[in-house]
Amino acid sequence: MHHYFIVTKQFKHFVECFCPDGEHEDMLTIKRGEFIEVTNERTYVLDQGWYNMVILNSEKSFYMALDDIEKYFLKGYILSLMDLELNINHLKFQVDQSLGHGDEDSFLEATNGLKKSEELKTKLEAHVNKITENQLM
Repeated sequence: MHHYFIVTKQFKHFVECFCPDGEHEDMLTIKRGEFIEVTNERTYVLDQGWYNMVILNSEKSFYMALDDIEKYFLKGYILSLMDLELNINHLKFQVDQSLGHGDEDSFLEATNGLKKSEELKTKLEAHVNKITENQLM
């Protein structure tokens, strides 16, 4: 099963090449709103660990260290659909709390975050649905 993520914050990732001359190495800038699909295709590199095949925006594929994927996830640079749903629920709670306390600053901050999270969720859902439809054809 493939795992789909959406980028929430721009970051740079160094794409490693396992060729003897390293000719395919590259520094990628991965931007907010882009999609990362982590596939089941894996390889183990001695002294470096596990790498999964990653597909960026359904176009570019490369191996990414499992440690890097975990690091980006823990830093909040990438989120899954479930993470976005949890974030939306939490932000809705914060909106309700700020309304109850009459805290305008917290309300504005929470509603802004809620809007951004809902936009990312809609975008990721559309992307996953498109991929699913293409696989059924």
